[in-house]
Amino acid sequence: MTGSKKYLLTLLLSVLTLYASARTETNASQPKMRTMLMMNAGISAQRQPALGFTVARTGNFGYYANFMIGLDNLHLNYDYRIDNFYCLTDGLYAGVIPFYSGKRAYNRLSATVGGMARMVIPLYIYAGAGYGYRTETWELMNKQWVQTASSLGHSAVVDTGLMGQIGNFTLLAGYTLFIGQQNRLYHEAKVGIGYTLDK
Repeated sequence: MTGSKKYLLTLLLSVLTLYASARTETNASQPKMRTMLMMNAGISAQRQPALGFTVARTGNFGYYANFMIGLDNLHLNYDYRIDNFYCLTDGLYAGVIPFYSGKRAYNRLSATVGGMARMVIPLYIYAGAGYGYRTETWELMNKQWVQTASSLGHSAVVDTGLMGQIGNFTLLAGYTLFIGQQNRLYHEAKVGIGYTLDK
């Protein structure tokens, strides 16, 4: 065997030995899978926040599921939709439809799933997508409900953010975006606190 072939063989064996050693150390330091349980609040311009929960399972990579619902006066049904409420009290349709009674309902719910990746211990980044529903309905004096033009209806939802751990306590800070009909958008900040189970 020539000197150059011996040199290449020695170099190849050295690289393989270093690679195997690095793989062994990486596998030894692989974090075990842990389960995170969190309560969340969605904060927006609305008076009442949305509340929900997140369940996550993660090591270096993982997955999560989130469900949230608005706390405001819920009223999902409506009799018809209007594009401009003021047309009921002014202009061509004035007096044709009874006036607004003062009751409003903001209906909001969402369910998302997604993936997570550990950036550094103990910080994780997450991103996901799912389904959302958001409408605003007003009651009229004749007890009928109308859906306003600002309603998104059935929507796509995307969310992203960070999860961090302090001991076994878990903190979440994120952002949720509803993409509704005719590309109408609704933005919401999300915060959460919870506990991480070691099993």
